[in-house]
Parts: sequence; C-alpha cells; structure tokens
Amino acid sequence: MPKKKKPSRQTLRNISSARHIEERIFVIQDLLMSSQYEATIEACQKLLDLLPVRSPVRAEILGHQATAYAMMRNYLQSYKILTEALEIDPHNGDFWFNRGMASRLTARAAQSVRDFERAAELLKDDPGLVKRITKELKRSRRFAQSEMKKRGPDFTLDQLIEQENLFQHGMDLVQEGKWEEGEQALRRVIEMGDCLPQPWNNLGLCLMKQRRYDGAEAAFKRALELDRRYQPAKINLTALAVARETDDPNSSQGVILPPLTNTRKRSLFGW
Repeated sequence: MPKKKKPSRQTLRNISSARHIEERIFVIQDLLMSSQYEATIEACQKLLDLLPVRSPVRAEILGHQATAYAMMRNYLQSYKILTEALEIDPHNGDFWFNRGMASRLTARAAQSVRDFERAAELLKDDPGLVKRITKELKRSRRFAQSEMKKRGPDFTLDQLIEQENLFQHGMDLVQEGKWEEGEQALRRVIEMGDCLPQPWNNLGLCLMKQRRYDGAEAAFKRALELDRRYQPAKINLTALAVARETDDPNSSQGVILPPLTNTRKRSLFGW
C-alpha cells in the first residue's frame, strides 16, 4: 500500500492563511450586522492591505466596506469603493445595485440609470430584487430626464453622465486646492449645459483663490441669476468682499456644495 504523502509546508501555510482570512471575514460580517460601521471599515482595510489587487475575496471585502460607508452616509466613498469592486467582479449584480444607489446620492443621476439597468440584467432571476430594482430605476430615470430637460431637448443620457463625472472631477480638484485645474474642469461643465448655480459658485471660488476677484464676482452673480435663493453664492460674495479688502483669498474659506442638482430638492432616496 503506497505511503500517504504529507502536505508540504507551503500547502499548510496556504490552508492556514485561508482559514485566517475566512475568520476575519466572519468578524467583518458580525461587525456590519451589529451596526459597528467604523469598526467594519477599519477591519476591512486591514484585510484589504493583505489581499492581492485582483483577488475575488478583495471584491467581497470592498463590498462590505462600501456598505459600511453608505450606512454612515458617506456615499461618495461608497461609490469609489464599489467602482473598484466592479473592476474586479463586473458580474456582481448586488454591486451594481448598490452603486446605483451611491450614484444617485452623489449627484450622478444618469450613471445610476446605467447601474440599475445592469443590476436588473444580472439579478433578473430574483423576483424580489427585480421589483426593487425596477422601482429604483424608475426613480433614477425620472430624475435624469428632468436634468436632461433643463439642458435642452437634444441632451442625451450619455452627455449627462459625462457632465456629472466632469463636475465630480472638478470638485476633487477644488478640494485638493488645484484652483486652475478646477477652474478649467468647471468651465467645461458649464459649456456642456449652463442651467445650475453650483458650477458657477465653485468656479467663483477657484477664481477668488487665484485673486481674480472681478471674475469671481461675476461667477457668484451668475449663480444667483440661475437661482436667486442660492445661499452659498450669497455667502461667497460676502467672503469675496473680505478677500478684496485684505487681498487675502484665504481670509475666508467660502462654501463648496458638491451636488450637481437643484439643492432645493432634497433626495428622499434611502440606501
């Protein structure tokens, strides 16, 4: 009778590592189920630091981390994490559905339509989920159609996705203090469809930070032409007066509002 071959040290290490990862996943799931969201995010990150970039397990952990961020209403971070998870596992319908929610809650109405459509394709065999996806898809389509209508009869969903992404890119640049790059991105947003005060408000802030005070004033006033009750532009005009007087654009930080939608219409969509 042949002698049984002993498992190699490498095999034993792999088994031990797999068990260790599985135990950590159980801990993460327990933390998430018990609403310990900050602890969930931390535990996920520690495990992500150990996993290969394209690992299927990494996609699973990213999904848990994105959910924790969403429950803390940090939808922007949730969106970014789900985008990474989808690069690893593009056929995960739950990821597409969750990113659809994150998309809509980060002023990406058009992108949320595409995300929900893909979720519907992948989860078509689950009647309960199909019903919910259909409901959310209708909401997003309504919202996107309203936004496209503001921009003109020939404005397409793909153009709206491009504008939404460009606006968010501009916001990232502004928040990094890259005023010139942010200015250029926001100007392109406005060129695509000049109908909302937010791009003008944030453009004004970029110009103020560059000591281009006349241009900043014109931008804030244009924001108020589009929405006379737009409070951030009013606040920034006051900040601009201080900056002009002191010639110090950092004497007041101003106000930045991320959404590329009408701020008087608050989202009622839950996660």
